Amino acid sequence: MLASGITLGVPGQEELFEYTALAEEQGLESIWVGESWGRASVPVLTKLLERTETIDVCSGIFNIYARTPGLVAMTANTLADSGDGRFRIGLGTSGPAVIENFHGVEFDRPLRRTREYIEIIQGLLAGDRIDYDGEIFELSGFALDMNEYYECPIYVAAMGETNRQLVGEFADGWMPLLVPNTGLDDALGAVKRGADKGDRSLDDIDVTPWIPTCISEDDPAAAREHARSLIAFYVGTMGDFYANAAASFGFGEEADEIRAGWEKDGQTGAEAGVTDDMLASFGACGTPAEAAESFEQFQEAGADSPVAYIPSRWADSDIIRETITNL
Repeated sequence: MLASGITLGVPGQEELFEYTALAEEQGLESIWVGESWGRASVPVLTKLLERTETIDVCSGIFNIYARTPGLVAMTANTLADSGDGRFRIGLGTSGPAVIENFHGVEFDRPLRRTREYIEIIQGLLAGDRIDYDGEIFELSGFALDMNEYYECPIYVAAMGETNRQLVGEFADGWMPLLVPNTGLDDALGAVKRGADKGDRSLDDIDVTPWIPTCISEDDPAAAREHARSLIAFYVGTMGDFYANAAASFGFGEEADEIRAGWEKDGQTGAEAGVTDDMLASFGACGTPAEAAESFEQFQEAGADSPVAYIPSRWADSDIIRETITNL
């Protein structure tokens, strides 16, 4: 098996159910369901747990501004209870554009908020009565009113160095998007420093990079272009965040070309800036053999449980199914 799980971006709900059933048939371990400013993820996660038996259903991601940590703990415990423990919490900061312009909340102190979020959720899911005196959250006297407690693992979509250290110190998993196989080993250095600070081992953190993935034996060129589209979209449209991350891994010229291409000619222009070298470093695409080689490179660089990010926005249903069956 090449990947441990899948995420699909924004397919229709029924298509998501179909692809998840196929992933479960293939023996994949997890499905990660995103949430941005469209469909809310919790009803979808609930339906997925009802329709599956073995695969873990995971939030990918709950941003740390739209919900309180208490609400996340209640939601996670409820979802885990309905799915015999098959729920994992994926957390992240999202970005200022979404948090401030959609949710209307100030994007302040993301690192401190992430730390307090994790500590509070872990305590509540352990069944503890919480008395928490943080810099952001002050809580007193409450525990989850549940018959059973599920200590759901917490994964954090951390990119910056300090945030990666925080993952190593407090979280159960690291869930980065668009980290190249050429840079994953170095990026893990910050996670290890955090683990050392927390008297933990790197083995205690599940390294779960999301890898742009599209596979086709019959049309590998199309598969590569779909993965290229996904990389171009994130670097070209998501503010400075992913462009700066790409630059930090040695792809600064490419990031500039992608963003300039987006400004000039939208998605098509951005795709023109994604070089084959960048595609090979960030993605796993082409023929099944080519994708297998890419996943092996990620695993050699330190990935424990890579997640295939399938570009459902661009790929048709046939190639999505072929990708899943080749994982």
